[in-house]
Amino acid sequence: MSAFEDFLLLEPRDVPLGGPRGMTVHRTLPARATSLIGAWCFVDHFGPDDVTGSGGMQVARHPHTGLATVSWLFDGAITHRDSIGSHALVRPGDVDIMVAGSGITHSEFSTLDTTILHGVQLWYALPDRARFRDQHFEVHTPPEIATTTARARVGLGSFRAQDEEGGLLEHTSPVGTDTALFMVQLDLDAGTSLRIELDPEHEYGLLVDRGAAQLRSRDRSAEVAERELMVVPDGASELTLRAGAGEGLRVMLLGGEPLGEEILMWWNFVGRSHEEIEQFRARYQAEIGAEGTIAEVPIHAETRTRGGLAADDEQFGTFAPHTPAALPAPQLPHGRLRTRGRVGIPPKD
Repeated sequence: MSAFEDFLLLEPRDVPLGGPRGMTVHRTLPARATSLIGAWCFVDHFGPDDVTGSGGMQVARHPHTGLATVSWLFDGAITHRDSIGSHALVRPGDVDIMVAGSGITHSEFSTLDTTILHGVQLWYALPDRARFRDQHFEVHTPPEIATTTARARVGLGSFRAQDEEGGLLEHTSPVGTDTALFMVQLDLDAGTSLRIELDPEHEYGLLVDRGAAQLRSRDRSAEVAERELMVVPDGASELTLRAGAGEGLRVMLLGGEPLGEEILMWWNFVGRSHEEIEQFRARYQAEIGAEGTIAEVPIHAETRTRGGLAADDEQFGTFAPHTPAALPAPQLPHGRLRTRGRVGIPPKD
């Protein structure tokens, strides 16, 4: 039996980012009902926000393990810097992907000339076979493809769709990932529709950025409002997307092959056990000089072995000395952290 035989609506939760003067993001994944769409495990939607007074996105150096971050902007620009030496400007239409592997730190600051900041921040969990791989960063700018009523930018994976007049949208991204993933921005004129081909073996979700969407798949239908994320019924080979009559529609369609694994997410780490996350936190705190020393907190044994790290290596890498101070990790909760997966957060025993 499929995990989801009907559409599943995930409503956003407002989360402050970057302190009292920071920005608010609208988080739809993870949710109690599900924590994964393919390998996608985290969806934050922000803006459009006027950041001329607040300073916009100001996220100082912080760590990640076992995941990859994907940034996609509609408005504004962000400067990315990380501990493998990357320093890049991310602009609207760019897909910015950073693979954390066994450990990385990075920072993200909106540029000084950004007045409106608007976009999505996504994570996908690395499968166990690849979660200790080498770190990687790249920026790719996909071309816009268009018909008379629809436009698309394919950030990841392959996309094929047809509008009401027979116009075809088709493109394959050259960006590689460690598990089959799909991400595309779609813009539709008001009152028009698009028939999208799906892989029935994959899982999909649709996030509405602007307008109202009407969906139909496998004899099921649903409506999605701005900032909501709708999970598509499993096994679907086609999705019909229609824009409301009042205004144009902009959405992000996400998907990928099922991860098929339980993961453990806490703060900025993805792991597989409480003890692993505990060790990631302790090592990061020691490396930034916030708590303990490197000598007192060795790298987690599996991380060192599978990541090819020496005992005296820095798991999370070094950073340029003139940059803002690293963010310290919060305290772990008193209880044990629990894994989650396709069916969301399991009930307590």
